[in-house]
Amino acid sequence: MRTLTVQITNNSALKALHALEEKNYIKIVKSSALASPSLPGKAMDLPAFEAWISDAENAPSLSLKEAKSKWASKKKQLQKITK
Repeated sequence: MRTLTVQITNNSALKALHALEEKNYIKIVKSSALASPSLPGKAMDLPAFEAWISDAENAPSLSLKEAKSKWASKKKQLQKITK
């Protein structure tokens, strides 16, 4: 299981997500307890920001080619199950 936080700005996209939820492919969680510097909210203090940067630098990464390939595969899967 993976948790993903997204901001939906299009009604068609929201309807597609609800269709996936009805098919029990995903679960929509109404409130998220995630606190991330990449999301809107309170400002970080300097030590927390430095720790976040350090974590990001030490995390495994993908090449752009690999990321595009994975996204293309996932996009096809999503299109297939939302039709």
